[in-house]
Amino acid sequence: MSKQKISDYINSNFNELVQITNNITRNHELAGDLLQEVIVQIYEKDKVILHSYDNDTIKYYIVKIIKINWQSKTSPFHYKIRKPSEKNTELNDSFVNYIQDNSEELKEYEEMLKAVEEEFSELQWFNKRLFELYLTLGSLKKVSNQTGIPIASTGRYIRETKLLIRQNIEKRNGEN
Repeated sequence: MSKQKISDYINSNFNELVQITNNITRNHELAGDLLQEVIVQIYEKDKVILHSYDNDTIKYYIVKIIKINWQSKTSPFHYKIRKPSEKNTELNDSFVNYIQDNSEELKEYEEMLKAVEEEFSELQWFNKRLFELYLTLGSLKKVSNQTGIPIASTGRYIRETKLLIRQNIEKRNGEN
């Protein structure tokens, strides 16, 4: 019965709980997530034991859970909501820094990739199709099984295709 009273309180006083959560978090963008997480925590509890189940006691119980979840770095809210978003921010920052630090290297990589794509498009149909299968299937054995070409021949054709692409790119770039 106690959980039912708490559930009834949440349903009839939800707007007030939203306002309380906004006050506690100073209108932080995660305030709504915090309230939802606290409500889930309350509903997932097997039992809630309070000294009484009047509206004030229930309200202070919920407010205390909101404060603990907001202020603690070990709360379920922190690990579920706040910490993953901090990691995403860190990842985005490190990715931007990587791009800035390695922009010349990435430009060279893009040019190399474009050259490989151009050379690939100019291959004869047999080499092109066999190499596509190899890239798609990931192994010489699978290509051999699908095409019926012996694995030794399949390996030779793939090596020759790689060498041809490499040599054509080197010729294009004026390397010997």
